[in-house]
Amino acid sequence: MEKKSGKNVEKYNIGITVLLIIGLITIIFPLYMTVVIAFKQPSEMTNSMSGLLSLPKSFSLDNFKEAMRVTDFWHSLGNSLLITLVTIALSIVIHSLIGYALGRNKAKSKFYNFIYLYLVSGMFVPFAILMMPLVKQTSHMGLSNWVGVVLLYVVFYMPMNTMLYSGYLTNLPLALEEAA
Repeated sequence: MEKKSGKNVEKYNIGITVLLIIGLITIIFPLYMTVVIAFKQPSEMTNSMSGLLSLPKSFSLDNFKEAMRVTDFWHSLGNSLLITLVTIALSIVIHSLIGYALGRNKAKSKFYNFIYLYLVSGMFVPFAILMMPLVKQTSHMGLSNWVGVVLLYVVFYMPMNTMLYSGYLTNLPLALEEAA
C-alpha cells in the first residue's frame, strides 16, 4: 500500500490477478464437470452446452455402482491391499536388517561404507530407468504376478529405507543398544 495525501491507495498487479483467475478457472471448471457428470443419470447427458453444465435433476450413485462393477473394483482393491501390506512387512524386515548392518559397520569398514554408498546411489536413478528393466526381467523370470510386484517395490524402496535406517542407527549410541 502506498500513502498519498492521507488516503490509502492500494496497488494491484492486474496481470498476475488475471493470470491467477485464469488458473483458477482451469482447475475449478474440470473439477465441477467431473462431479456433475458423476452424479447425473445417463438420460440427463445431452449434447447441448446447457445440458452439460446444469446440475443433475436427482443425484444418483448408479454411475459409481456401474464403474465398480465394470472395473471389478473390490478385486482390484484386495490386490492393492495385499501387495501393500506384504511390501511394507518385507521392507520393514529386510531394510531394517540391511540398515542395521551398514549403520553399525560403515564407520569401521571401507567395505560396508562402499556397500552403503552403492545402495544409496540407487536413489539418483530415475524411476522409469530403474523400473523398466526390472519389470522386463521379472516378466522373463515368470514373476508377472503380485509376487513380482512386491519384489519390485521392495527393491525400489531399498535405497531410501536403507539410508533412513542406517542414518538413525549411526546417531544412536552403541551404549544405549548394549544397555538394552
